Amino acid sequence: MMARKMIEQVTCDACAAKGVTSTGVAELTIGSVSYDLCQEHTDRFGAYFADLFGATPAAVAA
Repeated sequence: MMARKMIEQVTCDACAAKGVTSTGVAELTIGSVSYDLCQEHTDRFGAYFADLFGATPAAVAA
């Protein structure tokens, strides 16, 4: 019997919507919906939320 190894790759949902494959590095959950995001989209969505809500206490402390 041969040994088998399954490798799962998480891809960025925002990139996949454009037909591009990028590795997901973070998960964004809003309510009951979750999105896997690459680093570029993680940074972009982080900037959107910072603009929308202002700086978070953790960002101010850094």
